[in-house]
Amino acid sequence: MVRMKFLRYTLVLVMLGFLASCYEVNEEIVINADGSGTYLTKMDMGQLLEMMQSFAGEEELTKEGLDKAIDTTIRMKDMLDGAKDVTPEQKALMANGTMKMQMNIKEKLFKMDLNFPYAGYDNLQRLMAGEGNSGAGLTSVFKEFFGGNKPAVDTTQIIDEAKEPDMQDIASIYDVTVKNGFISKKTNQAKYKALLARPEMEQVKKMSTSGMEIPYTTTIKLPRPVKKSDNDLLKLSDDRKTVTIKYNLLDLLESPDKFAYTLEY
Repeated sequence: MVRMKFLRYTLVLVMLGFLASCYEVNEEIVINADGSGTYLTKMDMGQLLEMMQSFAGEEELTKEGLDKAIDTTIRMKDMLDGAKDVTPEQKALMANGTMKMQMNIKEKLFKMDLNFPYAGYDNLQRLMAGEGNSGAGLTSVFKEFFGGNKPAVDTTQIIDEAKEPDMQDIASIYDVTVKNGFISKKTNQAKYKALLARPEMEQVKKMSTSGMEIPYTTTIKLPRPVKKSDNDLLKLSDDRKTVTIKYNLLDLLESPDKFAYTLEY
């Protein structure tokens, strides 16, 4: 019972909740001249370990083997082949991706990197819209990682119960357009209002007013210099081929238009 409760709690926090005050995100996008590239999301969730320790205690973490350092890379294809809660389109998008996870409780280290190579601007558009960070896909990966073919946790029930907005929910408030020489993120007001109307968003609002922050950095490396951009928050490198924008994710939920942009290169 304790084991199931612990694994259930861990899965909910890591895969579905993306609990607001417990992580830092760096999104790194590389676009090659032929439209291929890589989409990398780095998440630092060290503070999450403190919550795990508070919930389970040192003795239980040791019993679960989580006192031992973990440094592993998982092929997404291996984890998603049998997943029933991921569409064939999502599987194709994520198939060549990898997830690198590092966890060391003694050092308060918990990092997860999701790396997706892509071919074509349409696939990058889908990744930037949040499909590569979908809660369902990551749940399937961790179901296999923690539980093997017979997981101790019913992830279907977890999906029903974990209602915090995940990265895909937040990304979906923008309409993303990616073409050769053009990137645009514009607020979809209908989706934004629908997200704010969800009851669990009240907790997110409280986090925002209490001064909590979720540092979020997006870096885009382009094959050609930027010709035009319409948001002063976008910082350009000296050669105008690298674009960076930094913000508090909670501010994005308050004023999404502030972080919308169009790039021409």
